[in-house]
Amino acid sequence: MLLENNPYPRDVRVHAEAISLVKAGHGVTVIAPRGAGEPRRESLDGVEVIRFRAFDGSSRGALGFLAEYGLAAIALHIGALRGLLAGATVLHLHNPPDILWGAGALFRLAGRRVVFDHHDLFPETVEVKFGPGIASRMATIGQRLTFAVANHVIATNESYAEVARRIGHKAPAAITVVRNAPPSDWTRMPTLDRPGKLQRVELAYLGAVSSQDGVEGLAPVLAALRGERYRLDARLTIIGDGDARPALEADLARDRLSEYVTFTGWVALERVPELLRLADICVDPAPATDVNQRSTMIKIAEYLALGKPVVGYDLLEARRTAGGAALLVPAGDVSAFTAQIAALAVDPDLRRRVAGTARERATELTWEHSERALLSAYQSLGRRSRIRRRRGDPSPRR
Repeated sequence: MLLENNPYPRDVRVHAEAISLVKAGHGVTVIAPRGAGEPRRESLDGVEVIRFRAFDGSSRGALGFLAEYGLAAIALHIGALRGLLAGATVLHLHNPPDILWGAGALFRLAGRRVVFDHHDLFPETVEVKFGPGIASRMATIGQRLTFAVANHVIATNESYAEVARRIGHKAPAAITVVRNAPPSDWTRMPTLDRPGKLQRVELAYLGAVSSQDGVEGLAPVLAALRGERYRLDARLTIIGDGDARPALEADLARDRLSEYVTFTGWVALERVPELLRLADICVDPAPATDVNQRSTMIKIAEYLALGKPVVGYDLLEARRTAGGAALLVPAGDVSAFTAQIAALAVDPDLRRRVAGTARERATELTWEHSERALLSAYQSLGRRSRIRRRRGDPSPRR
């Protein structure tokens, strides 16, 4: 597995997939950037992890991203070549960015199999960040080449599967939808529901703090909740980090809201449920960009699994994920977003109903459902090529 945009095991999707494949008998190696304090090499739950030194270009504009991706591409292609020479039979590419098609081509030329795990609409994301131009055109070319070298595409949702068919020209049999999802034990954790009308309201946001995620839109929401109309002691915990955090902190300081917002930074996966459980209401402020309309935000499934009332904008894949279990308002309507939070705060019966619906919906969204789809995709590869054997085990793993 080649991963550029997140350390391992912090990337929840890649971590879940790797563990599921190991449990099914596959030998798995993940090559990923090295986070602070992480060893260059280790074994985690049966997954061999090899890390490379990463350059963070997120604060340096387009040239910074180019340098980050260029250096990462070199490290990941070297890792792929070493894996190929060591006998790996499947190369599993994770995006963003779509820069790993060269490694896929090497595996295909060697008669091995290539899986493209389509996490993100990379060309559209580049256009959101930098506008139309050469960067987005290069990203489009990279996307098409990545689809071209893949034997099988794993899509996070139906919108991405449609991209694989339309742009990637992949046959339906070569595409498997593996949704981002929390583990089922989250749906069995005790809920924490404070009774009565809430004067102090604890809000939580989980995920990246980047321009495309709309987290800066929570500043005016927080200000309105604390203002003359609602007079609520609203507090916000942001679990995550990203390149838009300095701008958000500046906005909060300007509006004198800093003391009401806690940034935890990235935390270990096992800490996420305990932090979210302390929230009364969880939020997803993602704006209605083309990328967000078609992307599945795992945070929504995680909120629902913990039985939390959710307020977000009515985006296509958010609606498909929530299935009516979240309060979704028209995209960009900050007043409606704020009003739904206020309504939940003052109405305990509404909170209880929404939380109950969330838990019911979450049982259909757990990782165990996605795991079956992932293993089915690998079984389809196994019918056409020999799956990598564990060292010392003479029998092929299926």
